[in-house]
Amino acid sequence: MTGAACVLCDRARGLDAGDPGWLLRTDRWGVSMHPAMPVPGWVAVQTMRHTEGLADVSRTEAAELGPLLSALSQAVTRVTGSRRVYTYSLGEGCQHTHILLGPPSGGLRGTAFIAALLGRDQNLADAATAEQTAIELAGALSSQHQTMIGDIK
Repeated sequence: MTGAACVLCDRARGLDAGDPGWLLRTDRWGVSMHPAMPVPGWVAVQTMRHTEGLADVSRTEAAELGPLLSALSQAVTRVTGSRRVYTYSLGEGCQHTHILLGPPSGGLRGTAFIAALLGRDQNLADAATAEQTAIELAGALSSQHQTMIGDIK
């Protein structure tokens, strides 16, 4: 697969005009609302160039990913009040490096929550709250991540 035939590459090219668009974007990584379903606090972290898994990321991308995931987890904890932040990356449905991250919700935890999220259980969706949470996350990330990396666009 090439970047030209990739849904996340296409999404990256078109998201600048989207609403709410990128919550954070560096030269190597982008953070946006969960692309499949508006679950409050759930975001997608994706490479800005086409890669098909963590084995394909450059040393520079890898070096930026750890601090980014840490900053993002801290921001999600602060903004949502959740004591837990889940992360997962399967790469089966879309072969572009992406990591999904967010808090449990809907009264579900652990595997029950992940099963509902993967099953696109609409009881987890709340577009208005997800958008407001995304705005708050963008603000939290902007100040926190800028001091760590300094190349926010």
